[in-house]
Amino acid sequence: MPAQALLLPIGCLAAGALLAGPFGRLSEGAGRTVAAVAAWAAVVAMLAVWLPQRSPLEQTFAELGAGIRLAVRVDAVSFAFGLYVTVPAALLLTFQRVRSPALGALATAAALLSVEASGLILAALAWGVTLTILRLYLQVAGAPADTAARVRNEATWLCLAWAATVLYALAGTDQYVAAPVTAVTPPLFGLVMLAALFASGLVPWRPWHAAALERLEPEAAGLPVALLFPFGFYLLVRLYQTGDGQYPSQWFNLGLAALGTLTALSAALRAQAAASRRGYFSEAVPLAGGFTLLALALGTPLGLATAIAEMAGAALLPALLVLIPAEVISGSALLALAIVAGLPPALPFASRLLTLQAAVQANEATAYLALLAALAWLLAIAGAARALRLGAKARGPGSLTGVGMAAFALLLAGPLVGALQQGLAIPAAASVLGDTGFPSSDLTGLPFAAASASGSWPGIALGGIVLLVTLTIVLAGRRTIVASLAAAPGETGSAPFLRPAWQTLPGTVFAWVDSLAVPGEFQVTGWRRIDQALTSGSVWLWVAVFLALALLLLR
Repeated sequence: MPAQALLLPIGCLAAGALLAGPFGRLSEGAGRTVAAVAAWAAVVAMLAVWLPQRSPLEQTFAELGAGIRLAVRVDAVSFAFGLYVTVPAALLLTFQRVRSPALGALATAAALLSVEASGLILAALAWGVTLTILRLYLQVAGAPADTAARVRNEATWLCLAWAATVLYALAGTDQYVAAPVTAVTPPLFGLVMLAALFASGLVPWRPWHAAALERLEPEAAGLPVALLFPFGFYLLVRLYQTGDGQYPSQWFNLGLAALGTLTALSAALRAQAAASRRGYFSEAVPLAGGFTLLALALGTPLGLATAIAEMAGAALLPALLVLIPAEVISGSALLALAIVAGLPPALPFASRLLTLQAAVQANEATAYLALLAALAWLLAIAGAARALRLGAKARGPGSLTGVGMAAFALLLAGPLVGALQQGLAIPAAASVLGDTGFPSSDLTGLPFAAASASGSWPGIALGGIVLLVTLTIVLAGRRTIVASLAAAPGETGSAPFLRPAWQTLPGTVFAWVDSLAVPGEFQVTGWRRIDQALTSGSVWLWVAVFLALALLLLR
């Protein structure tokens, strides 16, 4: 496979963006069709580039001098995360009535470039382009302006650009595979870690993607969440590669594992206290993100491979949630609730089970975190049972076909979690940890099981039986089950197990900050007169001020 073919997936998306605009003027559906075809063509191109040889390929397309080069690299990690970006985007562009298919395809191309970039500088540039395009996408979709989101995105990009500059200054290169281990200092790691946490919304309070999924229309929220959410995990995985399979300090691993557990637990608490079924669904992404971060932070072969496999399910959740046709009790809503809660045999069940196993196997501290993560899992299941009786809330038309495809992929990946590990997760984890850091005895993925040193989970034997039983029950009594679960008119559902009072704390703090004011005797009220005095003064005054400052700075 020639190295020039690495740009083919991005080229397909860019060409689709260019053609979607003119075709969209002819017919609204024609523009969406062109963008959807381009997205699926990008997925096929990625498979065609990687699967024949399964070895890293790199192509440089710009030399900026001083050792800075812009190049794309496809290895096991970028292939996995490239699929996590393009497949959900392709589902949304196919089955959702996107307001601007051209901007959607262009944003997908920029997001794919950010995970295929071989260095941190190009990744930061592509990430900034992605944020800019998605901002235009939200404006076209009619989403209200969000100052907090703009500040958060700019701060995230500044941290990433700062880290890229520091890495180049310390190592003489920004390439992930070429930077020496000594360049990954704790301050540099902290900058990239902050950018990753804010980009993926891995925080114990209500993250940006949960707010977007609940407040925005599905047509506006789906694509930004699907494109932005995986990038933070990608950065954390690349830090393992740059650091020769480990972080600069074990305290970073422990802190990130604790943060992941806290993120999952807080999301489960908010989910079980949700006021509507849409509110429960909005917590699915932070819940999955918390479990993924816990597995990723363990630093063990089983933990890293489980995190990469778990990311496959987490990446599909935004597409699944925004494509549910209407928020009334239906077969698609029941299926989505079961998948989000982590019930067998779906992929979230299998990956969370392996996450808890990896946490118990890692060390004593993470074993206690596994107990808290198990509590979050149980709370999510209890919240799903409560969400069945919550009132409906209006949302978009959705797509039964799109929900069926996403749900089928998640259900099939649960029993076949061993095959997912063997074909996607284990090669990516091995390329990051290296041959010495990933012995074959630590984790084995087979089509029928995922086995580690502490035990195994036979996916087909357990998940397959549960899948058959579940399908039999659903097909036999689907009308009776749906009718019995529908809430009565005026029913608001049962009270939550625990009502998190701290959920209103950020709003209270922001209101208190807004109420702060400078005392009247210290306020400057004559700004107009000051402006007039500055503009009417002599130009020689400003020349003198400039010379004085120059002398002070240059002496």
